[in-house]
Amino acid sequence: MITERIRALARDFNPWWEGKSPVVPEYRRHIFAEIEKYIRTKQIIAIVGLRRVGKTILMKQIIKGLAAEKENIFYFLFDDLLVQNPDALEDVLDYYLKTVAKAGKKYIFLDEIQKVPYWQDILKRFYDTREDIKFMVSGSASLQIKKSKESLAGRIFDFYLPILTFREFLELNNIQAGRTELDERSLEKCHDANVNKKHILENMLLQYIYRGAFPEIASQEDDDIVKNYIRSSVIEKIILEDIPAVFPVRKKDVLSSVLEYCSRETSTLLDITNLANILDTNYQTVRSYVFYLKNSFVLDIAYNHSKKSAKQLRKNKKVHIAHPSITIALMGYKRNVLDVGEIAGKFIETAAFQHAKCLSERISFWRTPQKEEVDIIIGADKLLPIEVKYQSHVAPADIKNLVKFMDVFKLKKGILITKNIFEHRKVGGKKITLVPAWLFLLAV
Repeated sequence: MITERIRALARDFNPWWEGKSPVVPEYRRHIFAEIEKYIRTKQIIAIVGLRRVGKTILMKQIIKGLAAEKENIFYFLFDDLLVQNPDALEDVLDYYLKTVAKAGKKYIFLDEIQKVPYWQDILKRFYDTREDIKFMVSGSASLQIKKSKESLAGRIFDFYLPILTFREFLELNNIQAGRTELDERSLEKCHDANVNKKHILENMLLQYIYRGAFPEIASQEDDDIVKNYIRSSVIEKIILEDIPAVFPVRKKDVLSSVLEYCSRETSTLLDITNLANILDTNYQTVRSYVFYLKNSFVLDIAYNHSKKSAKQLRKNKKVHIAHPSITIALMGYKRNVLDVGEIAGKFIETAAFQHAKCLSERISFWRTPQKEEVDIIIGADKLLPIEVKYQSHVAPADIKNLVKFMDVFKLKKGILITKNIFEHRKVGGKKITLVPAWLFLLAV
């Protein structure tokens, strides 16, 4: 039975029923055009990603662009505990379809749907019995969407909305730099095209590392506002609301400590046994909490490169925070933290890793028992090794691990990310392209 509260929420969420246009930013994330292409297909569209990256805004931008009658567009947000159950979802859809919707194609947008148990079963029934409904859903928990994708096989397309890329951050600050591929010619062309503003780009890279993850604060220059936004709108919501709504969490303080540790140690090896000892808790709890944080998009785990998946899972793992600004907010760092070479290098590696994720589904690193290491390996069959040396001078010793990996896997090309050097070097018949960090990030 539909309640007055649900009825009121539905009306509040859909002002276009009263002839009002949705108020949304003009700027569109780069993935918008790709998702928009699928709006006329029958399949359900799922948008997943970290809290505050712009999933709701993207939905409303698509709503604004639809030419359908206003009554045939329905949006509902499942943040309210009252509606986080299957019966409420059934009631919401029943209310809309029976009392508001007109004849013709209906577009239904369900935001933060992962908070409703068994939502996929309900949508599957509508998908299989109604030809006049197009669903778009969003979620901040990848495991729930993945499980739903399995049960909705052939009925759903999922899209990952990442944190702001460096290029998007530049655009939101009215700077155009263009996109590059990671081949030598494209990198050289992009570098030459931006050579007159490379000092601006170098400075904007540091701004990006410090505050560039989320669209709403991309242009915010007040450090306290940036940190408070990230802590209250992202971190606290994830720890106190999002994860407990989906996963069993008995120790929120431990969950918070796991996130703090992993964010501080971003770009380094993750030893769960050691972390459990540090936090004076058991291994399984820490392992589960790392898993929950990963599936809420706030952490990423990189695996040691191996041709065999089982072997890869047993070997060393690296942890990456979703964006360095989360670490900076959690730890309360000042801007001068980026003057510390080791910390800046870790942050640049994490940013490079997150951008590499947008280029390939298979991202790993490489580490030998002798502790030889290459930071990022893009691809599964055709490999591109990337080493991060965020410094202004690169000695032969800084390249040796990259060359070793290329020897082992018989590769001829690799990339070394620097602070401000762009050049090509040949080492033993292999070509290493040294690329400034800002240029590498323009590949996404």
